[in-house]
Amino acid sequence: MSNRARLIGLYAVAAAVASVLLAPLLGLAYFATEHGKEELETGSISAWAEPARDAAGSLLTFAGPDRVYSTYLQAFALFFPAVLLTALLVRSRWASQSRRPGRWAWRGALTGYTLMATGAIAIGLVLVGGNPSSSIVDPLFMGLLFPGILLSTMGSSALGVGLLRSGYRPRLTAWLLALAFPLWIVGDFIVGHNGIGLVPLMLAWGATGLRLWRAGERAPAGKLVTTTRDVRA
Repeated sequence: MSNRARLIGLYAVAAAVASVLLAPLLGLAYFATEHGKEELETGSISAWAEPARDAAGSLLTFAGPDRVYSTYLQAFALFFPAVLLTALLVRSRWASQSRRPGRWAWRGALTGYTLMATGAIAIGLVLVGGNPSSSIVDPLFMGLLFPGILLSTMGSSALGVGLLRSGYRPRLTAWLLALAFPLWIVGDFIVGHNGIGLVPLMLAWGATGLRLWRAGERAPAGKLVTTTRDVRA
């Protein structure tokens, strides 16, 4: 196992942990902005957001609402490439051992991951100015980030089903990928924010990242450390 593969695995683990910590704060910060406050009129959102906002305290009040939201969005954006890099690593190593690469599921997921990472980073750079209402944000969101999220979650669900059928390890990755789209729907429309809906996707590749990192201490260089047979999707 190369150092590069181990570092990608560690990055994926860090991204998974960061998503669990940052996604709720990102959602709460969004609800405090002018555009996001109306979300609190939905009962399933206010039920958790109002007590969580009180518990978060200064984590949501260290600056104005727009600056706080921009800060958490920029921090979250730093970890989106981990999903793409880990998936690319697994795909390249697995493809060399399989004659049926499940190319459409992989292509859909990887295209989504690329759009999602590009959109998140581009928006994060725009938000250096601290204004989430900037006229540039909406085109980036609708042109890159949102299509990327849709393709990522739908493609991941198709890919996850194939990975489950193929006996992929770790199984947690396969299961979370298979559930990526329905869990994103729950996170976005019931819990209230896209970022929360993407946590299962980050955790899915984080589980594979952990396996890559740990396997690096005992696997020969270049050996595939995730186990799979054939993904038909």
